[in-house]
Amino acid sequence: MWYQWDTEADFDNWHNALCEELGYPLTGVNQATGLPDELAAKTTEYTKCFEVEGKFIATVENQYAEGLQTTDLRRPMPEQF
Repeated sequence: MWYQWDTEADFDNWHNALCEELGYPLTGVNQATGLPDELAAKTTEYTKCFEVEGKFIATVENQYAEGLQTTDLRRPMPEQF
């Protein structure tokens, strides 16, 4: 589901707290062995925000969305070349 924040700083504060709670950065897993792959790039972000109509929006799973404001705003589609 999509949620909105009034400022990018508000999003960053929420996002940084969630990433800390979830133990980010996350180590990747080798799909063939199921073992942690310390050489793989680490996952450093839970989600990414986009500015739309003066608001900052991002997708968030329901279990992490308590207290967040839902939105009908959507990320603009990238331009086709």
